[in-house]
Amino acid sequence: MQGIQPLFMTEKNVRSGRVSKFYYGDRNYKPNEWNVIADLEGPGSINHIWVTFASDALLGRRVLLRCFWDDETEPSVEAPISDFFGVPFGLFGTQFGKMSTPWLVMAPENGFNCYFTMPFARRARIEIMPAEEVSLIGFYIQIDYCQFEKELPREWADFRFHAQYRFENPCEKYGRNYLFLDATGRGMLAGVTFGIEMHYPQPDPWYHGGGDTMLIDGESRPAVLHGIGAEDFISHSHGVREFHSNYVGTPYEEKEADGRLKRLGLYRFFIQDPVFFSRSIRATLGALGNAYSSVVYWYQTEPHRPFFRVPSVEARMPGAEARYGRYDLESQPAEEWQILAPFPCNQNEPFETVRPFEQLETGAESYRFHPSGYAGICRASLPGGDNIDVKWKPQFAYHHFIDFNVVARPAIGCICLETEVVGYALRYVDSASDREAVFSFAFDDEAVVWVNEARCFSGSHPHGLRSVNFTARLRKGRNRILVKLSNHDNDNWRFWGFCLRMA
Repeated sequence: MQGIQPLFMTEKNVRSGRVSKFYYGDRNYKPNEWNVIADLEGPGSINHIWVTFASDALLGRRVLLRCFWDDETEPSVEAPISDFFGVPFGLFGTQFGKMSTPWLVMAPENGFNCYFTMPFARRARIEIMPAEEVSLIGFYIQIDYCQFEKELPREWADFRFHAQYRFENPCEKYGRNYLFLDATGRGMLAGVTFGIEMHYPQPDPWYHGGGDTMLIDGESRPAVLHGIGAEDFISHSHGVREFHSNYVGTPYEEKEADGRLKRLGLYRFFIQDPVFFSRSIRATLGALGNAYSSVVYWYQTEPHRPFFRVPSVEARMPGAEARYGRYDLESQPAEEWQILAPFPCNQNEPFETVRPFEQLETGAESYRFHPSGYAGICRASLPGGDNIDVKWKPQFAYHHFIDFNVVARPAIGCICLETEVVGYALRYVDSASDREAVFSFAFDDEAVVWVNEARCFSGSHPHGLRSVNFTARLRKGRNRILVKLSNHDNDNWRFWGFCLRMA
């Protein structure tokens, strides 16, 4: 998946083409319907899309863009048109800051440019849907592409460009982070843009929600990339300032009259540090209780799996409520576990401490856990206190991953992920017969796995996520699986989780 430009030198028969369309005064388009902008024959590659339009407030959020490759039935690209170009909140160019990267460029006064390579083998179809109340007077679009005589260059034969918009308002404060990508297939994460709006009263800075968590290939060879703070994910430090570069930037920063931060536009591209996946990827970013929107850009083999359903026009306007799950299309199948965490894991209560529910739970287990937090750093509790109610809480294991931090993060005024703790994950499975089953288990730190009454595995991986296989006896009917996992400081900055599947 290298850049397409060097391939021009090796391809003998390449023809350049352009689609130019504009709407100025005549309504030669259908509102609230998909209007075809380009329908191209392959093999070929779209290399540049340029759009400009009148500086109408929120027009860029009211017009949707989508792209189809090779007669697929689900679009590989779907986003409000300005968000697709990295400009959130329905802003237009004169409102937005400078963004000049090799992939997205915001040119004066209102020139939106995208330079991602978008290969197609047989056909490419690009469409827009203007909302009923949108006037496309002064709306221009150009699509620059090339066509190859015989077939796509080998480097692009299997991979297609994807981009998906998502938003959540409000995000959860201390638990599930903001989801910006959930994909299955083989591919590479190329970049992501964010629009973040602060909610008040919000006692923490937005970036205290924590960093990125990328759960990779849970179905085969699990891996985890786990970051520290959200501003660190954008490669800033101690917050962000207006800044732009090829790979990271904050082109937009808006403040309240009293100086408080109100809204941010951010971007992060992975071209020099690509994130590859062979089977799946699920990527999140810390968010607290703020409003997040995003467009993620990636390449993968087809078919792709949609993970977000773009809502109707008013329901996607800035300020519209969109809680987690309302428009999400979750990956299937996903096992449901019950999580009980955290418990202390120290000299007084070592990992080997036996608790009654390790052999059989009542379902009513409950107590209050007082977290340790950072010693002397941002230790203040937030309104309502920072104690965690420890009781059985449900969690779906998307791509077979469980993350204890979703249920075991305290409300402390800093990026607080607990260490020197242990947690439990419980699940029941049915078996049609008595049989031996092979389990694949990836974890970090110290773990024990029980299947029914048998302790089937125990081990320690103190330096990063590692995988093991073990066998266990399943009996006909219902079977109890319990995982016990500790968390100490580790190579993946306090990631506390595991991936378990029956191989």
